[in-house]
Amino acid sequence: MDAALLQKLREQSGLRLDREGDFWHRGERIEHARTLAVLHAGIHRAPDGRWATRIGREWGYLEVEDTALFVRRVDPSLGPRAQLASGEWREIESFALGGDVLYARIGGERARLTRAAQLALADDLRELPGGSFELDLAGKRWPIAPDTGPEPVRQ
Repeated sequence: MDAALLQKLREQSGLRLDREGDFWHRGERIEHARTLAVLHAGIHRAPDGRWATRIGREWGYLEVEDTALFVRRVDPSLGPRAQLASGEWREIESFALGGDVLYARIGGERARLTRAAQLALADDLRELPGGSFELDLAGKRWPIAPDTGPEPVRQ
């Protein structure tokens, strides 16, 4: 296939990932569970730094509303480790709070905790004097910094 045509197809994938972790294609919400699993598992940074998703050997760019990675579950006994929407388990580097949403830094990338993941951590959340927060996970305290917002495109 012609390289220019392939790039145009990638640019016009019509795929969007909303702030709740739902995929959309040309305005229609994707609901098929296996399709969603493949799309989440294929999320990666394209060579130009933008978010994309891969299906097999092919990939297309994603319009990302907030963040491309989503944490479904946190296991404090594992370091803590997070299970991403892709099913992969990854180490959490830090936590941040943006409005009423908790984020984790994973592999240098910003990942949004799903509502279920946030609720599961509610008993571990502590408010500190001065209005800041921390998580007490398996005996280790994790400060929660203010969220810095969506990631810029990385080159």
